[in-house]
Amino acid sequence: MEVMMPLAGQSEQTPLASQSPVASSLRPVITHWLQEKQLSPSAAERALQLSGDLPTSADWKRFLTTVFLFSGALFLVAGVIFFFAFNWQALPRIAKFSLLQGVLIIAALLARHFTLDTLKGQVALLAAMLLCGALLAYFGQTYQTGADPYQLFVTWSILIFPWVLVSRLNTAWCLWLGLLNLGLLLYLERVTLGFFDLLELGNRLPLSLFGLNLVVWGGAEIILHRSHPRSEVAANLNRYRHFIRFAGLLLLAVLTVGILSFIILPKYFADRSIMPRVSSIAMLVVLAGFFLLYRRRRDLLLLTGSCLALITIGAAQLIVMFFSGGFNWLVGFMIVGLFLVSASTAAALWLRNLQRGWQKEGLA
Repeated sequence: MEVMMPLAGQSEQTPLASQSPVASSLRPVITHWLQEKQLSPSAAERALQLSGDLPTSADWKRFLTTVFLFSGALFLVAGVIFFFAFNWQALPRIAKFSLLQGVLIIAALLARHFTLDTLKGQVALLAAMLLCGALLAYFGQTYQTGADPYQLFVTWSILIFPWVLVSRLNTAWCLWLGLLNLGLLLYLERVTLGFFDLLELGNRLPLSLFGLNLVVWGGAEIILHRSHPRSEVAANLNRYRHFIRFAGLLLLAVLTVGILSFIILPKYFADRSIMPRVSSIAMLVVLAGFFLLYRRRRDLLLLTGSCLALITIGAAQLIVMFFSGGFNWLVGFMIVGLFLVSASTAAALWLRNLQRGWQKEGLA
């Protein structure tokens, strides 16, 4: 009863989740009390509700509203694109332009009507961004401008950038960064005159993508780290925390693929320079920085991505070492398999211990 009475007293007051910065870590404590029979099942459920660990009807409504709004916007844009593709020969040119521009203007006006402080306005603006890309693609297809594919994505990213700045939407920033990466990749393809000739670029391919994502991710993290925790800049960047995570995961993917290319395809980088080794060392330094930074920031998602990248690189190095050095392939498979199992288990245990340690520190 000593545990249940305070919880019952909280029922008509502010929820426990709004009173404690560590409410999100109360679930294991409540679960422990339930297992020790210090709480009844009904009291444990009530405690989880007060701590904010169980979704309320308002939470479900907010979640479903978000899912349906984003899904509806994406389906609408896809429907517009497929409508023009299916009726390409039937519609006159002026009708195509009028309909597509009309839908784009309506989406922009809806964003202004609902304002960008609401989810409806943000989703409408995201739909306008996607329709902007469809309009550019239709323009290039109609007039056969001869522009390269990378110009479409680069122009698209430039045109929507003002909207991205004011959108207050993580998804819009992720779209913008994805367009930049795709534009850069297609530009490199254009330079090499063929997608499968990209490897002939040697160091320039992984380093270009690595540099782009490093600048975006590093710039956001530096600004967030140097700004005062209660400043407007920090508040805005915390709002875009999911975009920073997306940029970090994209950077991890790029550096992992870059290091793998240096390991598995060394002949494309054997250009009598030390750049492949320097590039690999730089990427490994960034990977080590991920471990140090996000252990301090307590971000399990990016720490998990860092562990996955490190395990992948280690497995690739073992594969190259065993299967290109005349070793028995059966022994090589066994060693690589043991490495993957042991490394994955060690990473999972380390991450779980980290999480438990953070929870104990928060409740201390």
